[in-house]
Amino acid sequence: MTTADAHILAGAYALDAVDDLERAAFTRHMSECPVCADEVAGFRETAALLATAAAVGPDESFRRRVLTEVSQTRQQPPHLSTEPIAPARRVPWRRQALIGVASVAAAAGVLVGGISIGLDQSVPGRPVPVADGGAVTSAPDATTVRAAVAGGGSVTVTASRRLGKVLIVAQVLPRLDAGHAYEAWLTGPGAPRSAGLIGPEGTVEVALPSATDGIAVTVEPATGSLQPTTPSVANLTVS
Repeated sequence: MTTADAHILAGAYALDAVDDLERAAFTRHMSECPVCADEVAGFRETAALLATAAAVGPDESFRRRVLTEVSQTRQQPPHLSTEPIAPARRVPWRRQALIGVASVAAAAGVLVGGISIGLDQSVPGRPVPVADGGAVTSAPDATTVRAAVAGGGSVTVTASRRLGKVLIVAQVLPRLDAGHAYEAWLTGPGAPRSAGLIGPEGTVEVALPSATDGIAVTVEPATGSLQPTTPSVANLTVS
């Protein structure tokens, strides 16, 4: 294990997500690296605070969104300063460690008892999901369309140009194997943009770009795709 490899194991080590060889190697490294020792202490302190939160089991669509982000987000090694770390600077640095531990805990939710933590990162070219579908359905200019899905079930789309949002609801779609998932797309001029993964009876609400004139649903790998890879099972026009 190189020194650079050891540095990026701090989060996994703090959560006991390493094997025996990695644990032994990192323990030796940490005894000679005060930066990593301080980082692990910060991770453990923050993980202890997270453990006091109420555990909420994530639904299937949340798990798929996390796996999509994990597969497309590269982890960067910590920046190592050549200057000694002054005690007064360690507290704010540990506050920054909260972000790192939250991301690790979200990716490892099935290992830490279902802690539900969202990722505040967006993939280039994808809209960021927004919350609360009730605002869309009750908007004065809301329009709703529905389309049957090949194989069974349907997809309903409600859009509000005034709010700039669209609500996509899947209803009783055919169940897929573990390696595949339904993905919704915003269509219009140019290439389709992903609106995120959606379960057989799931809901996705995203920002609605002004150029969007339709919604499509395709079957993609379980981690999602950047562009559609299969013919759509549903197509709906957004007015």
